[in-house]
Parts: sequence; C-alpha cells; structure tokens
Amino acid sequence: MLLRRITEHVKAQNWFAVGLDFVIVVVGVYVGLQAQQWAIERERRASEQRYFSRLHGDIEKLLDLRAHYDNSRPRFAAQLEQAVAILYSGKGDIGPELCAAIAASAYTTNPPANLPTAVELLSAGRLDVLRSEALRASLLEFLQEAARTEVLINAQSATNKGLTGAFPNLIRIHYGAAPESLGAPDSTWINPECNADGMRENAAFMNQLGENAYIYNVYTHRGIAPASRALNRLHVELDAEMGFAHDTEGQGE
Repeated sequence: MLLRRITEHVKAQNWFAVGLDFVIVVVGVYVGLQAQQWAIERERRASEQRYFSRLHGDIEKLLDLRAHYDNSRPRFAAQLEQAVAILYSGKGDIGPELCAAIAASAYTTNPPANLPTAVELLSAGRLDVLRSEALRASLLEFLQEAARTEVLINAQSATNKGLTGAFPNLIRIHYGAAPESLGAPDSTWINPECNADGMRENAAFMNQLGENAYIYNVYTHRGIAPASRALNRLHVELDAEMGFAHDTEGQGE
C-alpha cells in the first residue's frame, strides 16, 4: 500500500509527498526497531532478576553450609597450635580439647563450594546477563578461590598422616558418647586421651605433629578463609544489586 502510493507520487513528481512518505517509512522502521529493543531489554532485565533470585538463594544456602567450617577450623587450628606449644615447652598436660585437635589434625576436608546458578550461567555462556561488571568479577573471584582451595586441600590430603593409627600408644581412643563441650551431647565421639610425656619423647611423633599443624594452618587460613571472604564479598555485591541489606558481621568481612 505505502509502496504503491510512493510510486504514484514519483510518477506525479510530487516530491513533497515522496519525502513525506519516506519520513513515514523511516520513522516506522525506527519505532519498530526501538520497540523490539525495548522488548529485548525488558526480557533481559526480567531474566537478570530471575538469576539474581536464584543466585541469592544459592549463596545464602552455601553460607549456612560453610558456617561450620568458618567457625570451627580457625578455633581448631588455634587449639592445635596451643597443643604443639605445650609439647615443645617440655611441661604441661594436654587436656581433652587439645588432645582432640591432635587426634584430628590430619582431617582437612573440602568445604562445600557449589553455586548451581553460577555453574549454569557459565556453562550456557550467559554470564553477561548480569549487567554489573563488579558482580561478575565477584562471582568469578569466588569460583576461582573455591577451585584453588580444592586443589590445595587435595594436595594436602596426600601428605597428612593420621596420628591415632600411627601412634596408638600415645593417643588412646575411647569411642562413646560425645561430651557436652562439643555441642552435640547426644552424638558419639572418639574421646581421645593423649600421653603428653610419651609424645614429647617420640621424635617421629613430634615431627609428624609439627607437619600436621603447619598443614592445618595453611588449610584454614590460606584455603578456607580466602574462599569464604570471596563468597561474602559476592553476597554483599549481589545484595547491593538487589537493594538488600544484610548484617555481614561474623561472615568473615
């Protein structure tokens, strides 16, 4: 219809009408493209919000799962350092908590680090749906720290030595109910008993304990802690994008 009208105007050499028709065509095309762009942008924003919601749920779940590691590992590492100091000092006994730290000094397990929504975004090549460059950087930083931590802990696991099995005369296990001090009185525990004097006299034990203590310190402060701090930064960055405000005290910030 419009093309036929333009043709008629050209034949009639009505150049004003031709120009007007041309303007109508251009404006129509522009408005159509703009409307399409607006629709694409609306869908992108809606998609971003859906990913925000899912990612936020993943992060809060992961923070809960890692809380035990974030709280217990630094305390355990400090107890292990204290136990080593007492043994090296040549005097003093090893109480139940410090003995438990020695008995479990080889247990460097990987903390949970899975964010399913982040994995989906990366595998689908849709990371750019998150428009904030700072948010994308925080997300990648956490994933990189988590991967680095996993490699570190796997390497450590190959060198850690279980002391209870290697030195049964120095650490006696009394399997039974866990003490209330562990916070789970209805559960079972190994309830180790340490022979401090015997430990001091056994050079092989002291060497392995020192190595375990060093590895556990690295595991805690260079492995778990950096990844947890990166997760907290990601949480704060996502909250800012969503307009949320959370109390991050105690979350490693």
